[in-house]
Amino acid sequence: MAEQTRFFIVNTGPGEKENITLKGHRILQAADLVIASTRQRERFAEELAGKEVIDGGHGLFSSLALRRLSAEEAEQQEATMREKLESAHAAGQTIVLIESGDIGLFSPYRGYLTAFRHFKPQLVPGASSFNAANALLAQTILGEGNRRLLMSDLESFMQADRNCLPDVWVLFCMGLELPKLIKQIQALYPAATSVALIINAGYDEHEVLRCSVSELGQYEDREISFPYCIIYIGVD
Repeated sequence: MAEQTRFFIVNTGPGEKENITLKGHRILQAADLVIASTRQRERFAEELAGKEVIDGGHGLFSSLALRRLSAEEAEQQEATMREKLESAHAAGQTIVLIESGDIGLFSPYRGYLTAFRHFKPQLVPGASSFNAANALLAQTILGEGNRRLLMSDLESFMQADRNCLPDVWVLFCMGLELPKLIKQIQALYPAATSVALIINAGYDEHEVLRCSVSELGQYEDREISFPYCIIYIGVD
């Protein structure tokens, strides 16, 4: 562990427990206080046995919290969390936040990076859902490297027009409304454009669905559990 660092943010990888790195697993085992969602507590129940574990609150210390809480409620929960972590840090405890996503992309816990910057947090990298989805595609998404790649959330895509579209657009589908999304894809891209939907990347029960833009309508009624879908538009 880095000298003077007692706050770690560990990317545990998506899906199956084995996707955590060896380094991340070692740091988790050494933790005194762990910040973890219900899902993470279930995944790592064995490693967390006997440790103090608290819920990190979805979106705290960022505007994302306001999607489920009032401003007053978010402020109160953030104050409680600050008090807890400041006390633990002052006592010399090792604090570990475990997160299945990549905190450098779309993690709901990204606010901890700035809120506790004075702790000198160390990010422990691991597999992201994007890595896992790329592995399931089993191909390069940039070909020889002369193609333009854009990654975004759905909001950016829904506001796009046909001017200067990237060769490959990767969509992280939080809050997926397939009929609305399919309509936008078909409005932006030629009918023959290739599309791949990767569902549950990192899990044993994953799916890879490939079709053209014109064929996307067959998936309009498909129910996809939030938020386990990544869509590639323009893959070969």
